[in-house]
Amino acid sequence: MSKFLRPNKASLKNGQHFSFMQAFVTVLEQQGFTASKITALKTQLLAAFEAENNCYMLARTSELIAQRDEADRRRDNYYSRLHAIVRAWAESGDPDMEAAANVLIKVFKLYKLKTSAQMDDETGVMENLITDLSTTANLAHMATLHVSWLFQQMCQGHEDVKSIRLQEGAEVSERELGALVTARKECDRLYDELTYLIEAFEKTADDAAPYTAFISLWNGTLKIYQDMLDRKSGSSSSSSSSQQGGTSQPSGEQGGTEQGGGTEQGGGTEQGGDDNGGGGTLIDDPELDDNNGGQNGGGSNDNGGGGVLIDDGE
Repeated sequence: MSKFLRPNKASLKNGQHFSFMQAFVTVLEQQGFTASKITALKTQLLAAFEAENNCYMLARTSELIAQRDEADRRRDNYYSRLHAIVRAWAESGDPDMEAAANVLIKVFKLYKLKTSAQMDDETGVMENLITDLSTTANLAHMATLHVSWLFQQMCQGHEDVKSIRLQEGAEVSERELGALVTARKECDRLYDELTYLIEAFEKTADDAAPYTAFISLWNGTLKIYQDMLDRKSGSSSSSSSSQQGGTSQPSGEQGGTEQGGGTEQGGGTEQGGDDNGGGGTLIDDPELDDNNGGQNGGGSNDNGGGGVLIDDGE
């Protein structure tokens, strides 16, 4: 009897998961199964995939969240360095330097900016601070202290934050990213139900040939993707499999639990929308790939787990 290979879907980034599910839906539609239980689940999967499709398109703007957060970190870093250097000059023992530094310190004290504050609150304070530091006199003091470049970089990071906030309603995008997590999980649930059901039909149907052919076709598609990734990484499927941290077990007999040395994981519990991808991925589609080396919809980590996405039950 045939078994489906069991992909670790939690390791797929959002764009990769979309591509993976799109491929499965395509081959499933082409097969044209007529069994009522399969067609009912297929209808549900198509609806769930449509929901994932809509959420994914909206959540792609979450890339801007990562850009916004990076700009915020950059301006915070330059602000902290600028403030620290000005304070150091205030105790330098050089009368001219101390005089310039003390004038600037009064401006910093006036606003008491906290980089840990809520982003929009910090932006408002920063805007006023920059206005005061940009007077001709204060710019001259910063030139005296040789910190003009730091100030300019802080201003650039601040302008980047404001620009990105205008491009994107971050709160809306973050909500859509949460909706994508839910849509992904529903697709995964129906995918698992369908593949287990097709395996069951392959064992019990009078004519098992269509089910055997479909399992073979889809497994072949999964292997093509995995072989492509193995060639890129210079590893083999067998060596990758040995890195999962446990002995592979037939997933089909685990009551719905996908195992490759543990419960379906990419270095953690199954997660859909925060782009936890790490190690190898099952789909390699640069056009759909999320920018998540460190991009986390809102600063999502790209920290997933083990390198193999397929646990061959055989």
